[in-house]
Amino acid sequence: MGKLKSILLTMIQYISLVYFILVFPVLSGQIVIFAIQLIGILLGIWSILVMSKSKLNIAPIPRVGSILINSGPYRFIRHPMYLSLLLVLLPMMMIHGSAVGWFIFGVFFINLILKLSYEEQLLMQTFERYSDYQQHSWRLIPWVY
Repeated sequence: MGKLKSILLTMIQYISLVYFILVFPVLSGQIVIFAIQLIGILLGIWSILVMSKSKLNIAPIPRVGSILINSGPYRFIRHPMYLSLLLVLLPMMMIHGSAVGWFIFGVFFINLILKLSYEEQLLMQTFERYSDYQQHSWRLIPWVY
């Protein structure tokens, strides 16, 4: 059941992302919106580079032999790659969103929260120090959540 849940959550995320890429202009021409999106892109790249020290996995299930990363953006945010997606997609939706687009974004956002919650359950089971790490980092959005 766990592997099926992992695959389903990951598929919903990527199908939503493909929808956004195909339907909307990804980057804005408005300087402030573009700056927010650029921060999201740079955060995503930084997160991937730091996570490459572990055994990166796009699915929530930690791979055998993976290590807990708590440096770089992970020092402050437990899911910076998810935040980077929100920093790119939310401004895009604010400018170009349609009713269908906002619905898909809602599905994407709910799926992201479910996926990170599931991932955190698995990380708690995998890493003894994960609960300590949770006490010293934000889940997704600094000072908010």
